[in-house]
Amino acid sequence: MTNQRAILYTHAEFTRPIVPDCLLRYFKLDIDNVEITDDWERFCQRFPVRTVPSLITADGHKYFEQLAVNHYLIRKSGQKEEIEQLLGSSDNYALQSEIIMICSFCTSDFLNALCYYCLHDLKTIPIDDATMRNAQKKLETMYPLFEEKLAKHKYLTGDAITLADLVSASSFTLGFHSMFDKEWRDRHHLLAKWYDNMIHSNYMAYHYRDFTYVDKAHKIVEQPLPADIK
Repeated sequence: MTNQRAILYTHAEFTRPIVPDCLLRYFKLDIDNVEITDDWERFCQRFPVRTVPSLITADGHKYFEQLAVNHYLIRKSGQKEEIEQLLGSSDNYALQSEIIMICSFCTSDFLNALCYYCLHDLKTIPIDDATMRNAQKKLETMYPLFEEKLAKHKYLTGDAITLADLVSASSFTLGFHSMFDKEWRDRHHLLAKWYDNMIHSNYMAYHYRDFTYVDKAHKIVEQPLPADIK
């Protein structure tokens, strides 16, 4: 497969594609951003696991899972100084490890708990109240992991934005779109301030240009994908 346009597959209702979308725009990469529901059959043929973000390059190489796609896009930029800022320099393995740790946590355990807390259902299967309350309790043990870092620095790993901040902010978006009302934001003011800095950063500002904070906590009802409709 050659001489085709590189394509980044995303979906507007999911959080994991947010960072790739931001990186694509920020670095002005020559890659098309395609909503999966606009190219569903080809997307499923190319990526049978049906996860987003997914990336197919001009020479046919395929990458799925957010961490892999993010790394590819950042390094594809060729911007040495920003690559080192976002991913950590090659001689600072401690910082690189911290960035990877936070990214992995925010796209797995943390985001999974947020989904059970903030969503009305998972693929049309309703989330019951007991599951939601258990997720809420779990999240209350997770917020301090971020707050301890933000009490020391402006961002999660220091005084400059890294991929850890971008990925974490995209995951937190699920909460800020639904259950993180003013009461929550007042209780977690460090997280609220950091999130506001992130969505107004040069990396993310365009994606969040129409963002507004919720007045009243509510659950999100996602539209089913073609494969979810029986």
